[in-house]
Amino acid sequence: MSQKNPDRLPKKPARLHVPRRSRHIPQSAWTPYPRPIPPQWKDIAESKGFRVVGRVRDRYHVVLECKKCSRHTVQKVFVLRTATPLCAACQETRGRENAENCGYRFLKRDEHDRHYAQYLLPCGHTVRRQFGRIEKLSRNGLVDGRPGYRCPECYFEKLQSEAHKRGWTLVGPDPENDPSYRFYRHSTGCGHQQRIAIANMSSARFGCERCGECWSSAPSNLYLIRFTVPNRGEYLKLGYSRNPQSRVGFQFGLSKGVKASLLKLYPMPTGHAAQKTEKRLHNRLRHRFPDAVVPASELSGWINVVSEIYRPRILTEIQQLLKTEIC
Repeated sequence: MSQKNPDRLPKKPARLHVPRRSRHIPQSAWTPYPRPIPPQWKDIAESKGFRVVGRVRDRYHVVLECKKCSRHTVQKVFVLRTATPLCAACQETRGRENAENCGYRFLKRDEHDRHYAQYLLPCGHTVRRQFGRIEKLSRNGLVDGRPGYRCPECYFEKLQSEAHKRGWTLVGPDPENDPSYRFYRHSTGCGHQQRIAIANMSSARFGCERCGECWSSAPSNLYLIRFTVPNRGEYLKLGYSRNPQSRVGFQFGLSKGVKASLLKLYPMPTGHAAQKTEKRLHNRLRHRFPDAVVPASELSGWINVVSEIYRPRILTEIQQLLKTEIC
């Protein structure tokens, strides 16, 4: 006769999944209820994908074993007889798998709302999200070029960093509760506080309402940009802007696959001087090289501009004209 090993730990009992509305009851209360299981309960459970393996706590509760995962869930006899019970273990497993498919890690269910749970994001921060939202993202997959989540803490740091680059400080949410705006302080200037659209702060298309210069008196630039459009070739764009990088990144509305490179940048003392010089340059180019002007229809859907686009064969002439006009 074999002897039991005294050093061997007893087998850990299987976890008992408890319905959400009964989780306030201490685990110690879910003790076996020593009464027989009526045969009709077993038949009902079998027809609904479960097996009745015991009774717990009182005469109203049974332990159901799921035929799919073999784990145990507590349910009321009334629920078993009148509805279709759900396996809490299968639900939890499905929730964890959905989170993993999205790159998250499921932490725990929300204690106050059954539709929510706590998740750990890839950035290391914890967020509260709806189960349905995670399930939809898991089912549809991530959008190309997007991480599939927006961490509030990381997003705040991003907005704060963008504001610092412009000489501003992020104060807080928009006083008028517009999600597209935030409240900023002109920290390196006059200290004025104002609402600014997030997109405008990102692209630097805004000014201080107290000390800001208008575009005509503020410093500006003449720029020469080369676009490369798939299956169409190269094009040249001559223009002026206080922030040419913003033009490329936002205002041109480049379609996917279009590449832009800044060939030359000429600082101008004011926006008015830049505009005046630009108009003079375009007049000369149109008169000297009319066949090099690109019609707007040729780039429709590729670049969000309708004029001042030229063929690359006159690049040398444009550069020479810029030197003549500016230097």
